[in-house]
Amino acid sequence: MAIAIRRIGNLYEAEVSPPHSRSGSWATPRPMTVDALVRELERRGCHQTDIGDAFYAADPNWLSNDASEL
Repeated sequence: MAIAIRRIGNLYEAEVSPPHSRSGSWATPRPMTVDALVRELERRGCHQTDIGDAFYAADPNWLSNDASEL
């Protein structure tokens, strides 16, 4: 599985497994903001390009979701 992200209102849920994650399979325990989810995926070894591609597939306007609006 690649990185799979789903939009839930203004938040996001994700699932990831190796080889995209160096720390094994993982899923968000609850919906998260863009910034928090990006940090968590990077911490788990996901590549920035893969993260961006997964966000875009889930929500083409993900970059415009400003954390101050959440």
